[in-house]
Amino acid sequence: MIGFDPVTLSSLLILAASSVAECPDHAPTKINVIPHTAKVKYDYSQSLEQIQAYQTDTVDPYSFHGKTITQGFMKGQIELRHKMTLGKSENQRHGYGCLWYDTIDIELNIDPEIVIAKELYRDKCMRDSIIEHELKHVRVDREVVNKYANSIGQRVFTALKSRGFSVGPFEIWRMEEVQGKMERVINQILELEYKKLGIERQERQRAVDSLEEYESVDDKCPGFEKKKSTLYKNAFKGKTY
Repeated sequence: MIGFDPVTLSSLLILAASSVAECPDHAPTKINVIPHTAKVKYDYSQSLEQIQAYQTDTVDPYSFHGKTITQGFMKGQIELRHKMTLGKSENQRHGYGCLWYDTIDIELNIDPEIVIAKELYRDKCMRDSIIEHELKHVRVDREVVNKYANSIGQRVFTALKSRGFSVGPFEIWRMEEVQGKMERVINQILELEYKKLGIERQERQRAVDSLEEYESVDDKCPGFEKKKSTLYKNAFKGKTY
């Protein structure tokens, strides 16, 4: 009787399986990144006192002892959504399967809305000055979205290139497990990029709200100065710190 070394026998089995276990050729993975900005909406239905209740992530540029009044603000988030389709091949006869990324569609959406206190909206000069300031925030969001629309696709491509755009052949019973891992890889890449986007966005938005910028909003409307003391005094009642 001829004996077989266990390691040698295992190697023979792997080689025998590899002679039939081949994944089919497939088209290159399509990675699409689509930025989209909705038209700016305006809300001037709320009073100066009411909008003081809103919490924003703006860092107050004034001293600790100063008081600031919110005249208006831009709200809305940058939303990242994605979907993917995987190509699949199954060889039921030999019990192996293959998976590959077919398409990956990524959307970056902005839905900006500018809120202005109705008392200030009624004054044309203040309305124009506040809108001019808040549109700077909208512009920052658009610039950030365009920047990351250009870079995220490349990040996904580079990450997948190092890992592989396809997986297989593998035992067919592992199909669901492998599919889950491939989906998690994309989720993890996009989660990291979205965090980077959020940090850059916050830093750039805060840079817009400088002390000089804040003061310039009122300075453009000297005729409104007399109305400020009464309006702002009442508004501070609703201000939260």
